[in-house]
Amino acid sequence: MEGITDRSFRHLIVECNAPGSVAMTTTEFVRVSQLPTPLLQLQDILGDKPAHTKTGIQLMGNDVEILVESARRAAEAGADFIDYNFGCPAPRVFKHGAGSALLAKPNLIADIVRESKAAVNIPVSAKIRSGIDHDSNIEDMCKQIEDAGADLIIIHGRLKTDRYTDPANWSRITRAVNAVNIPVHGNGDAVDNKTIQQMLDQTGCAGVMIGRGALNNPWIFDEYINNTARRTPRQFSDWLSNYAKLMAKRGATETQVLGKLKQAAKAMGPAGNIPFAQSLLRSNDFFGDLEHLLSEDLV
Repeated sequence: MEGITDRSFRHLIVECNAPGSVAMTTTEFVRVSQLPTPLLQLQDILGDKPAHTKTGIQLMGNDVEILVESARRAAEAGADFIDYNFGCPAPRVFKHGAGSALLAKPNLIADIVRESKAAVNIPVSAKIRSGIDHDSNIEDMCKQIEDAGADLIIIHGRLKTDRYTDPANWSRITRAVNAVNIPVHGNGDAVDNKTIQQMLDQTGCAGVMIGRGALNNPWIFDEYINNTARRTPRQFSDWLSNYAKLMAKRGATETQVLGKLKQAAKAMGPAGNIPFAQSLLRSNDFFGDLEHLLSEDLV
């Protein structure tokens, strides 16, 4: 997730969950356009990898040669796998022919995967949406990706044109699972123990990719794997404090730290995990105002 899954967030998520409960993580997507991404930049994005999980670098672009060279450098940087983003629905990304725009060009997706597999000795995965404005091509697209040598497909149950407020259609994940012999992971609206299990049961997918659910609740993985109880609002506040400290330690500015804290609060609050008021999103004293809300919540 752009602007979220940076090194600090990935480390803290893995560390706060029981070892082994987070099977794999990916970086924020790396835009690859006119030139291959420099090795030093990829090393910085990847950072020191957290223990007990595999960490991949996610690439996004539309030029086969440039993407493949970036993938080669990502492997050299230490990525455990390469994940290609063929699903981003952002209008700016789509306009420039990347992300979900490639769903209209399954042959190009296959070429990118095939050439990357020939260039690196680590797994290559493809993350897709179910289509742009229709889902009639799910089976053929997934088969092409499989035939190109992909090790894993991650499919989101929404179309590019769907809003996040529209429910994800898990039957599309089922269709992908049934179309190929390689593992398929589902994505979309798996946000707690119940919905994670429902996705696995209803679709037959081999795994579940958690996005916004991890921002809503950083312990979502441990809660599912070990059936642990939901943490208290105070524990969520402490997690945010640790997040702020880790971001600052890794070089984030005060403005950057404050922005990401507000982004997290905007997810945690409506999910009922911390007391929330819109004023928190306008605050320049984030923890002071959060502490006030916590105190009021106890009255």
